[in-house]
Formats: sequence, structure tokens, C-alpha cells
Amino acid sequence: MKLKDMGEFALIQHLTRNMRAYDSTVVLGIGDDAAAIRIAERKYVLLTCDMLVDGSHFWRERITPGQLGHKALAVSLSDIAAMGGIPRYVLISAGWPANLELEYAEGIYQGMAGLAAAHGVFVIGGDTVSTPQLILDVTVMGEMEEKPVTRSGAKIGHVFAVTGSIGASAAGLALLHKGICAGSYFPETMRQALLKSHLLPQPRVKEGGILLKTGRPSAMIDISDGLASEVHHICEGSGVGAEIYLSRLPVHEDVKRAGDLLGKDYLNWALHGGEDYELLVTLSEDDVFAVQKELRQLSVDFSIIGKVVDQKNGVKLFLDEGKAVNLAKKGYDHFSHTPD
Repeated sequence: MKLKDMGEFALIQHLTRNMRAYDSTVVLGIGDDAAAIRIAERKYVLLTCDMLVDGSHFWRERITPGQLGHKALAVSLSDIAAMGGIPRYVLISAGWPANLELEYAEGIYQGMAGLAAAHGVFVIGGDTVSTPQLILDVTVMGEMEEKPVTRSGAKIGHVFAVTGSIGASAAGLALLHKGICAGSYFPETMRQALLKSHLLPQPRVKEGGILLKTGRPSAMIDISDGLASEVHHICEGSGVGAEIYLSRLPVHEDVKRAGDLLGKDYLNWALHGGEDYELLVTLSEDDVFAVQKELRQLSVDFSIIGKVVDQKNGVKLFLDEGKAVNLAKKGYDHFSHTPD
């Protein structure tokens, strides 16, 4: 069997099937946004790592080194945010092509340094090797004093809610593919906003802390592979079903207009595009208003998009006319995806 025939998550499950016996210090192991270790009473360490490879996760000719450094760190910070934790330390391992210009490598580290400073984290080590293509592997260690929020605690009767808006990153990626420039065909302000969503994602670290303290979330995950995929992750981990309402999905007007101009279905970007790095949460509807009030101070929206139901009801998407369809578990898969 080829790896491409298994898919990313099945491969992880298969390779680690004999490595899931932990001692009592491991609160969360393989299978969530980050691993969690208890080092003292009310003291948890979070660990996560993410790898970006040229030609698979990015195209060097379509991203500046500063943007690449920012994004490489942002995706790991987002995993810590999804647990409600505070990121503290970073390890950076890099595979550098021998003919890469020094200035490009410096630009990557400058991009990382800017985002690290913004979140008060420190780069404390890593590794460097020579590779045929550019590879960045970022490990982040975080901490928290409460038990981490997982993707496996959703409760029937709770609602699904999401920070910010979805689909903008996928729309920005579509613009990169098309090489769209400014003009009457595509307004420059809209183009720049969508490109920024894809190239410079902002991890919801502060928002994750607010949710932990104010919303008492039963489950939480960041939207890296696509909203539909993340809903399924929560449902599978929690043993529940979901009703997601199309009319409630927070999609910016720029995304909808970009879909019209490019002849693309913006709902596909919103549901399956991924890399929004917003937080998808389940919580009691009674706590939603308090979260909205707190997040409003950060100019961040918080929208109810559905509810948690019994597992026997499946994972459904309710269309505007009230018709329910199965919500496809489609998202980014590293072994089935190839760049355009």
C-alpha cells in the first residue's frame, strides 16, 4: 500500500498504534492539536510541532521570506491557542538548499522574530541541515494552569461557534494561483486583504485564553484543514453529531465577491479551504454573550454556527431552504494534495 492511499490521519494512526501507552504525566498524547504533560498540580506543559515544505505547503516564488517565517511560527502558535494555552518557547529546525541566498534565510528569521515578539515567546534552539528543498519545522512549548481544552469534550446541547470569519485564506490562495493583479477587475484593497489572510495568518492566542476563562468551552480546535474537517474531528473525538447552519457561517463579503469574480464557489473555500486558523468551539449557549463581549474589545467576532446533537444524527449541513445534507469530511490532506 502506498502512503497516498492511506491519507494523513490514517497513516498517523497506523504508525503510532503501538506508541499510545503513556504514564500518568501525559494528559494528552497523539491525536489532538498539541500534546499536554502535567508537571505539577495545576501546571501543564503543551508541545506541538508543524513542518512546512516548499512545493507542498508554500511556493517560494509566491511568498516573501518574512511572510514565510511569520506563517511557519503562526501555525504552531495556533495549536497552543486551540488548547487555551500560553506559548512560551520555540525550537526552529530548518532544511536549507545550499544555493539559497543568505538574505532569504535572514528574512525568514526576521518574520519569525516579529511574531515571536508580539506573543512574548522566545526562540531557544533548533537544528540546521542541508536539503534539496526548503523545509521549516517549528516546535512550540506552551503552558497553562488549567486542564487543556481538547477536541474530545463536546456535549450534546452545546453550540458550535467560531472566532472571526472563514474562507479568506483559501480565497487568498486562489488569487496566488491565478496571479491576479490590481485593476478594475479585482480591487486592490480586497486583493491585499485576502492575500494577507493567507500569507500572514494571526493565531488566536489571546482569544483562546478569553474562551478558556469566559466561555468554559467543552471542546476546541483550530481551523487548519477546513471547517468541515474540524467539525468532524470534534464529533469523532467526542462521540457526538453536529448540525451546522449554512446561513450562520461568518464569511466576509470580500470572499463572496472574490468567488464571483473568479468563478469559484466561496462556500467551498469556507467549508473545506482551511488555513483560516480561527478557533472552532463548543460551549453552552448561555456563555456565548459573555465571550462575544470580551472578544469585541479585540475587534473579533464570535458566531454561533450550529449545535451539538446525538451521534446517531450524523454531521449535517442545513441549507438556506431548510434541507439537510451530509457535511463532507473534506479538508487538506498532505498525501492527497498537490499544488496547482
